[in-house]
Amino acid sequence: MVSIAIIGGEGSGRSSLAAKLGKKGNESDITLYDFTKGEQILTIIDPSGYPASPKPLMTALAMADMVLLCIPPKGMDAAAGECVIAIDLLGIKHGIIVQTMADMSNPYELQENANKFRAMLKDTTARDWDVMAVSTNTFEGMEELKEAINNIDAIIAAQHLQTADQPPRVMIDHSFNVKGIGSVVLGRVTRGTIHKHDKLTIYPIKREMEIRSIQMHDIDVASAPSGSRVGLALKGVQAKEVNRGHIISAEEVCSDDIELECNVSRFSPGLSVGSTLHVYVSLQSSPVKVSSITVDGQSVTEVTAGSQCRVHISIEEELAFSTEDIFILSDLNNPRQRFIAAGLLRREQGAGA
Repeated sequence: MVSIAIIGGEGSGRSSLAAKLGKKGNESDITLYDFTKGEQILTIIDPSGYPASPKPLMTALAMADMVLLCIPPKGMDAAAGECVIAIDLLGIKHGIIVQTMADMSNPYELQENANKFRAMLKDTTARDWDVMAVSTNTFEGMEELKEAINNIDAIIAAQHLQTADQPPRVMIDHSFNVKGIGSVVLGRVTRGTIHKHDKLTIYPIKREMEIRSIQMHDIDVASAPSGSRVGLALKGVQAKEVNRGHIISAEEVCSDDIELECNVSRFSPGLSVGSTLHVYVSLQSSPVKVSSITVDGQSVTEVTAGSQCRVHISIEEELAFSTEDIFILSDLNNPRQRFIAAGLLRREQGAGA
């Protein structure tokens, strides 16, 4: 039971690979694919609206346990480079570099490109990822890729088990009304275990509700553990009140004014006070303004790439998050590289919220 973000630039072959790994489901700015065979369950997320917008990429990465970064024979383009920066800022540890369209390259070219990718990734969280060549035309490498996914799935499953006794948390990615059932949401259990008839709250709207029923891959179940993709029928809330990014849990921090302990990407132009940016956290996003920046206790007006700093941001709308969530600051108007910095909620603020 693993969720996979399959990412890359236009022409990377990511959508063709996703279609070979699973059956196409919901489609919007992201496209979901599902595969179920025995105990093996895969959910594949293709950020189909990327690279036109960074939001689908951030959504796919937030929904996933692991990443397949697809790179075609021509090599890495600007979008693939931006994907690597996002992976690194989020600290994603599990993934595979997939050389797509392997039937269009010879073994020497594939090895040369693999060496280049490893050199490019050596200072990122993707430095230890395997590089695998596949073809969706000849099916070369497909079975080996599936086996590698299964191996990572086993590691991730063990990690999910460690959160089984923690307070439950569900990230919602779709909501709608079903005749005869009522409000239904789709999402992923990211922590703990949810049960039928659990009474929890939807944040940031702070609406108390009850889980009326739970489905996993169209099968009714009494409970769903961490890592599960679920459909939930809810009592006490209308579907039109619920948006992508809303969180079901017992408690979340909610705010529109926060301080972050940030690492500024070494590939960014830096960060300055007064900048209007965009923030991504879990599946939520909003425009923000940088109110102040502090380095070693001293206020500054700007910081350069690679800096560590404390950043105070004012958010256009209230968001919900936990102290473990990573915030990504993005400049949507930067044509070269849109991801600027990653940050965690300042501990004192999280404890006091």
